Amino acid sequence: MANRDAILEVNDLKTYFNTDDGVVKAVDGVSFHIGRGETLAVVGESGSGKSVTSLSIMRLIPTPPGRIAGGEMLFEGKDLVKMSEAQMRKIRGNDISMIFQEPMTSLNPVYTVGDQIAEAIQLHQKKTRRQAMKLATEMLDLVGIPEPGKRVHNYPHQMSGGMRQRVMIAMALSCGPKLLIADEPTTALDVTIQAQILDLMRQLQREIGMSILFITHDLGVVAEIADRVVVMYAGRAVEEGDVREIFADPQMPYTLGLMNSIPRVDKAAEHQARLEAIPGNVPNPLYLPPGCSFHPRCRFVQDKCKEAIPPLEDTGGGHMVRCVRWKELDLSERKVMA
Repeated sequence: MANRDAILEVNDLKTYFNTDDGVVKAVDGVSFHIGRGETLAVVGESGSGKSVTSLSIMRLIPTPPGRIAGGEMLFEGKDLVKMSEAQMRKIRGNDISMIFQEPMTSLNPVYTVGDQIAEAIQLHQKKTRRQAMKLATEMLDLVGIPEPGKRVHNYPHQMSGGMRQRVMIAMALSCGPKLLIADEPTTALDVTIQAQILDLMRQLQREIGMSILFITHDLGVVAEIADRVVVMYAGRAVEEGDVREIFADPQMPYTLGLMNSIPRVDKAAEHQARLEAIPGNVPNPLYLPPGCSFHPRCRFVQDKCKEAIPPLEDTGGGHMVRCVRWKELDLSERKVMA
């Protein structure tokens, strides 16, 4: 049953890829929802399934080898999984927009940035080319690009990385989407530009009331922008809850490991001689370990962790965790950053 307060509700999403070596379960039973005007952050290391989740929502999974093998994605009560490609084209860029990780691979080098923004406006808003170019110029001004009337005629290579990322945001916001998916939009930017981009997204969210799905591996960014957090590992959600509650009282050892890997200048001399890291790597999705996928890297592991995949349990107040030992552990006292 659809959640009326949610603009997007993902239930038991499964996205698989067929390879020569077997089936890769990149996303394996992920569920979450995003409220209207809310920012949900999806966090995890590379290979945890964050980007595949976002591409699944946009129905941009290359088929073959990929496919949505199960679950539903309810956008305003309508299941995106069951929609035809023609129906999805009307939604992409209009109701749901996406900012991709690397602007130079997403922007076409042979067209001006104005032409690329105007194309989406003409397609979805039924504007003339003159009207679309005028709106494209206004969007460049809105995202803080100086001399927008001049820059609208620039090609991507004539702009800095920060400006190209702003162009991507302008393009994503040009049709006033109800949901913005931002896939690590600040990863390649320096910290000053990153702060400006985050401020811009918060400002535009307040102005047009859109919801944001923010995908990142950076918990520092999450603390700034998110209302709620979903932590992913090896294709599954392992913790979910209010951002303040998860930072104050993490229940999953993997979340603790991510938090302890954040450098803290003000606490460094007092608590740590070197940065704490999670040992090992995200497992090969073709050969996931039995039981909890995180157990080979977990310092709290016991034999029962290896027996079966733990269910996602509610610890109270909607704080969900996938760990058989969450009732025994008090991870809040083990944080380096506490």
